[in-house]
Amino acid sequence: MMTRPPIASLKTSILLLLAAVSLAAAGIFWSHLHQTKAHAELQRQQSLLNASRARQQQGRTDARLIAQHLDAYRVLIARGFVGEENRLAWIEAAQLANRDARLYGLTYTLSPRSAAPPELASELPLKQTRMVVKMPLLVETDLPHFLDALHLRAPGLFRTAQCRLSRHADTPPQAVNRPELDAECELLWYTVAADDKEMP
Repeated sequence: MMTRPPIASLKTSILLLLAAVSLAAAGIFWSHLHQTKAHAELQRQQSLLNASRARQQQGRTDARLIAQHLDAYRVLIARGFVGEENRLAWIEAAQLANRDARLYGLTYTLSPRSAAPPELASELPLKQTRMVVKMPLLVETDLPHFLDALHLRAPGLFRTAQCRLSRHADTPPQAVNRPELDAECELLWYTVAADDKEMP
């Protein structure tokens, strides 16, 4: 005669075993999930650390560059190349250059500051201001004398875009020193716009 296994007496043990297996599976799943989150957080923290180190290194590099070029930058500020326009100094330089060249006075007009052509700017915030000067001359060589004197007097950076000479009405040469020529020159004054916060 075959005997049946005592299912009733094993029921509790089976339930406990199933509960233990379920708890172990849940623990393994929770542990894996926690490990995945911890790994992702570790990677995130490592990325933040790397970014912070990169910023710190860039800051050191920038500081070295600033220290290396600070004196030259201050010279450019003092010369009026960096920052706001110094129109009054430009006008005064033109008038003094006219006097240094022993000429006969001048008139001028200044246009609003505008962006310089991109091929000149080289990614700098380079601006240009157009100045037109008109003056009487005795002889043609007076013009280069004026421009040389202006280069010596210039409180910034400029270039001569063009100059035109014209003679007064056809009159015979005078015995006295009286200007018979008119000169008109277009000068371009250059400045680099800079925010006040960036200036040392």
